[in-house]
Amino acid sequence: MESLSNSINEFLSFNKYDVLDGKGNISKIQADNKAEKEYFEFNKIQKINSDFEKHIKRLKRDK
Repeated sequence: MESLSNSINEFLSFNKYDVLDGKGNISKIQADNKAEKEYFEFNKIQKINSDFEKHIKRLKRDK
């Protein structure tokens, strides 16, 4: 697992991104809540046409 961490740090450094030291000061619960909130905001604006929706439209069109 340490080699994966080192690889990621090397990649970030190579691409001139700052590598954070330590664990940070945000708990997993706070991070999960933030991610969920951001996802729901993002999900409102993206258009998703599932296979089910496509099939329903095709059925309506073919009637």
